[in-house]
Amino acid sequence: MVEGEPVHQSDELPKVENEQAVETEPTVPEIEVRHPLENTWTLWLYENRSKNWEENVREVASFDTVEDFWCLFNHIKPPSQLSLGCDYNYFKNGIKPMWEDKRNSNGGRWLLQLPLAKNSPLVDNYWKNIIMSLIGEIYEHSSEINGATVNIRNKGTKIAVWTNNAAKDNGDNIMAIGRKIKEVLGAQNEKMVYETHSDNASKQGSFAKHAFVL
Repeated sequence: MVEGEPVHQSDELPKVENEQAVETEPTVPEIEVRHPLENTWTLWLYENRSKNWEENVREVASFDTVEDFWCLFNHIKPPSQLSLGCDYNYFKNGIKPMWEDKRNSNGGRWLLQLPLAKNSPLVDNYWKNIIMSLIGEIYEHSSEINGATVNIRNKGTKIAVWTNNAAKDNGDNIMAIGRKIKEVLGAQNEKMVYETHSDNASKQGSFAKHAFVL
């Protein structure tokens, strides 16, 4: 090297100096939007294992949003796949699916009788539509509705909507609820009957007196 000749320097700067620091924006967590229901609802399962009714029924889960309802509904068997003697019961939170509950005792039920549920899409569709209509509070008199049941039996399947006021002077409201049920199901040609819980409790034989018929 010639004395006094400048030392050759690379045009490239050291890598650490040649790169600019990349600024990253902080990650914003996604906010899960939930759609609250007007009421909290509870699913009860009845399995006929003993002679004591209360020993056979148990709470499965409660929900108060649309998303939680679908999470539950999509992860349980449809009625058509339940064993004979089993029931599903969806009731407003705090109300037990039994006549003796004080919020049920003065009421009754709109009852629809269908063929055996085993592998029947009709039963499953009716049940889903009933539950969606209840939790969606689409009835003019939703405050009178306590819940719904589906009973799987060897003689057929029963779907019922329970109301809390079976008084004769409340007949207009009872009939309005019944007509809306038929509309929800698209079952204008199906026969539905309304039975009071008191008549059911004191009935002789398999059938209770019909207070209203549609």
